[in-house]
Amino acid sequence: MKKALIGLVMIWALLGVMTVPALAEFTVSQWQQFGEITTGDTAKGYALVEVTGPLAEQAAADLRDVRVVKTSGGSLEEIPYDIVTSTVQQQERSLSAAVLNRGTAGRDSTAIIDLGSSMMPHNRLRIHTASRNFIKEVTLAGSQNRQTWVEIRNSGKIADFRTTGQVFRQTEISYDSTDFRYLRIALAEGTGDAVVIDGIDVLYIENAPENEKHLPMKITDQETSAKDNSSIITMTGGFSKLTIDKLQFTVEDVNFSRPAVILASSDMKSWVRVGEGTLASFKLTNYTGTQLTLPLTPTSYRYLRVIIENGDSAPVKVLEVKGLYNPRYILFPVEAGGSYRVYVDNNAAQVPKYDLASFSDRVVAADPPIWGLAELQKNPEFKENKVVPASEKHKWLLPGVLAVLVAGLGFFIVRTLPKVMNDGK
Repeated sequence: MKKALIGLVMIWALLGVMTVPALAEFTVSQWQQFGEITTGDTAKGYALVEVTGPLAEQAAADLRDVRVVKTSGGSLEEIPYDIVTSTVQQQERSLSAAVLNRGTAGRDSTAIIDLGSSMMPHNRLRIHTASRNFIKEVTLAGSQNRQTWVEIRNSGKIADFRTTGQVFRQTEISYDSTDFRYLRIALAEGTGDAVVIDGIDVLYIENAPENEKHLPMKITDQETSAKDNSSIITMTGGFSKLTIDKLQFTVEDVNFSRPAVILASSDMKSWVRVGEGTLASFKLTNYTGTQLTLPLTPTSYRYLRVIIENGDSAPVKVLEVKGLYNPRYILFPVEAGGSYRVYVDNNAAQVPKYDLASFSDRVVAADPPIWGLAELQKNPEFKENKVVPASEKHKWLLPGVLAVLVAGLGFFIVRTLPKVMNDGK
């Protein structure tokens, strides 16, 4: 009986092996489109090509069907690559600081900050205050001994505006990086009562390279709601697979602050909320400031809709909108005299696994050059690969397997039936 069971297990195992598809090697005829890479400096041994909107649109969402190929003498050689971003995320480090001698005099405020003896660099202050409705000039000075002071900045402003249902607040001051142990801050002039300083954060912001790019958004519809006077602006960047992180607005109006909500959709029917914030612009005698960028959950929906709450004020006139995004790049090895292509659009492609992924961050840190990518074109060698079931391709397979199974079961029954009948007597 055990032998019969083992035989059946082997039969099922054989059937399973027959039906497991094998992973195919790169074959140029399986990719529908390709783009020629514009070559450049090869000194670093690696190069980057941006994943542009058209390329992202034709590729799978996770870029699993992208392949980089080196061409030489009519032959094609697949080479390793990794999808990277050359933008280092902004790092914020908070320093330990004690606020000394804070106080107010009339409509002015002062405070001295002690960062201890760590000698760590710093370049931003964040002021905590419960005070409201003010504009204050900020003067900042630094010292190592609290006796000799050096002016760090004298042109900053902090502000808090509040009107019916609207808020604009900015209480951070940036300055050139320094390692002064002591900072002296003075909030003076401007408008409003003296600002009561409840606390101050001292920060060091390591700025990221300016790699952010913008995509012009086409405004397809702009209307004012008859129900609540809100502005409803519908737009598209033309792509459904290019991830956008922010929306940047150009407006005609000044001296306003309006809450806004961002919705996203793939079909203009079903909408999901992906962001919110405040749009504001002020140009006053003693203060000028704008907040015209709205963050959103990184999204690749084709359509976006912004709803601006105008309250009882006249609607804000939006002139232009840009989608901001951090581009992704294809990183790959290069050598002098080589020609390269990017192939894309293969529904059957699997995610490739290259050793380059384990050390690509170090390669990116060396700042390899960014090469261009020509417009995608149809691959003349593409052949549609119609998947034919094994039972159709080998018509004998299914009857043969069934015959083997029947024979095995028959053998099992013949061997075990007499024993079962004898046991029942």
